[in-house]
Order: sequence, then structure tokens, then C-alpha cells
Amino acid sequence: MTRSQMQKIRRTAFALCRIGLGAIFIYASCAKILDPVAFARIIANYQVVSADTGRLIALFLPYLELVCGVCLIINRWLRGAALIVASLMLVFMAALGYNIYRGIDVHCGCFTLTEKATGNMWFSLIRDIIFFAMAVGMMLCRRPTRQTTGPA
Repeated sequence: MTRSQMQKIRRTAFALCRIGLGAIFIYASCAKILDPVAFARIIANYQVVSADTGRLIALFLPYLELVCGVCLIINRWLRGAALIVASLMLVFMAALGYNIYRGIDVHCGCFTLTEKATGNMWFSLIRDIIFFAMAVGMMLCRRPTRQTTGPA
């Protein structure tokens, strides 16, 4: 495989991760923006912050997820958005891990706010580790550039 082909594969993989993670965060924000009260109840189920703090998080977090997702998709402020996403994933993983440790099975509230949804804490934790790795990769990797043809 030539160097040009490898660069094209790298650019494509980088774009797929960036757009995929951005779309995931936009999708995750939608239900939370539409129903912050239900999202506040899910936050309360984690039993890691006070009710007042949970309500503030329920109002602020979905918009942060939305903005980060849009930034990833449109490829603007990429490292900043990836840093915020990675930080969010660390917080989410800590909350999930803490509840796994305590034996409390809660619905994560990531993509649906349905009260009857069942939680799969281990699956959510593994998924969040993958999202964290994607965000860290975007922060650390040099943004792939298009190869110019001809002498510089």
C-alpha cells in the first residue's frame, strides 16, 4: 500500500470517528433537551449529586453535548470539543463505575429517558470507554491534511 493510500485511509477513519462521535452526542442530547425533568430524575437515580445540582446538570449538559457534537461534525474547535467529550466520558464512566461498585443498577439515560428502560451498566461502561478512546484519539492525533500535488 502506498503512502498516499495510507493517508487517505487515515483521513477517512479520522472523519468517520469525528462525525460518528459527533452524531452520537447530538442524538444523545435531543431527548434530554426536550425533557429536562425526566433527565433530572435519571441523574438523581445515580445518587452522586444533590437534587439541585442534578437539576442544573439536566439543564446545562444536553446543550454542551449538542454543541460538542456539532463542533465534531463541522470540524471546528475540534481539539476543544474532543477534550470536553473526553472529560464528560470520564465523569460518566466514574458515575457508572461507582454504581456498579455499589451494586446499584440504573438506566444510564444516555439515549432514552424512558423510566421503564433497563440498565446494562457494564455495556454502558464499555461503550463509554470506546467513546473516551475516540475523543482522546482526536485530541492527540494530528489532524490529517490533504496531500498537495506537486512541489511545495
